[in-house]
Amino acid sequence: MRKDYDAIRGLDAEVLAVSNDQLSGAERAIDRLDLGFPVLFDPEAGVIESYGVYDTLNDGYATPSVFIIDKKGDIRWKYIGRHYNDRPTNQQIIAQLKALQAD
Repeated sequence: MRKDYDAIRGLDAEVLAVSNDQLSGAERAIDRLDLGFPVLFDPEAGVIESYGVYDTLNDGYATPSVFIIDKKGDIRWKYIGRHYNDRPTNQQIIAQLKALQAD
């Protein structure tokens, strides 16, 4: 996401990562990764559970997922991974954002 963050922002979109890791220790990882976009820490997994992607892989973590949410708060597209490293490509996400702009 970091590589294509400017392109995503250019489509009037924002990236927000949500993690249920504990904040202690995770901050160092975030700094080291230099993501360039905001990260919401949700150690109680409330947000993650509300989107239905908590512990679906029976590992106690958020399932890798991407949600495109419009300005009204409606989910317009989602990708929920089938395993811990199953994620859509940045190009898939950008294509979905472009398709939504055409609506």
